[in-house]
Amino acid sequence: MAKTFFIPNKESILGQQEVLTAKYILALVEGSESHSYDVVYLRQPLNRLEYMECGIVGQSQFLFKVNYADSRKGYQVVIPDFLTRADWEIVEPLLQALSSKLGQAVEGLEGFDFEAYFRQTVKHYLVDKAVRLVYCQELFSPIYLNKECLERFLAEDGLACFEELVKKVQGSDAYLASVKFYPDAQGKVHGIYHLAQGVKTILPKEPFVPVPYTEQLARKELVWEIDLVKISGDGSKAEDYQAIARLDYARFLDLLPEAFYQQLDANQLDANQLEVQPILGQDFEGLAQEK
Repeated sequence: MAKTFFIPNKESILGQQEVLTAKYILALVEGSESHSYDVVYLRQPLNRLEYMECGIVGQSQFLFKVNYADSRKGYQVVIPDFLTRADWEIVEPLLQALSSKLGQAVEGLEGFDFEAYFRQTVKHYLVDKAVRLVYCQELFSPIYLNKECLERFLAEDGLACFEELVKKVQGSDAYLASVKFYPDAQGKVHGIYHLAQGVKTILPKEPFVPVPYTEQLARKELVWEIDLVKISGDGSKAEDYQAIARLDYARFLDLLPEAFYQQLDANQLDANQLEVQPILGQDFEGLAQEK
């Protein structure tokens, strides 16, 4: 339920005003950058680009989109389902500056309340009983929210809790593990994560199918596993990495001592990400020997 704000292009006696360049729009808010296109493309009018993802490094937690809708003859600013107050403090000045430049009101801004939007978004996902995990793409990494997390965000301090969780996930220096899928001869699909020896890693408490694969794997029987990878040499070559064990994913989490990981949220919300500390030597070998 992404929210779209619209600003009609300015009319002149000769028709519609020339479309502003992407570079000009970014300059309306100091520090704004495009995360979609290199600088050379930003000199073009915005309607020559599909859309531009914007944010400020060091301030943004999520990106928002700006595009020119030729069919409506105006500018659209689209915010994602979830974003933080720090993000809104970038979006709102951009809307106001663009409105002032064009001499047109922002459609969708009047009466808009950011905190109410956040709560409405949370309620929207809780209504869908089939949704187990909600995917949010942060600036640098994704975050997955389960039902317990969403319910907690409806509390009076829910937005602050969400922002704290987002900050902690995005601020982690751990490697974010991704899953790879491999079919087997029995028609099953194996979803395999990797944990390398001595590498701080973010792993999910509950494995999941990333958004790009949901339709492809919708009716497949999934087997969730994890490879434990030993690193030799300096780790600069592919042959320095050797998978020494493959464990059932749930079994691995049961075996993992609590001292080796922490949840990626300060309030102990039931979020879906664990930050696993570097595991070395006999501790790593011991995990690899378990079946």
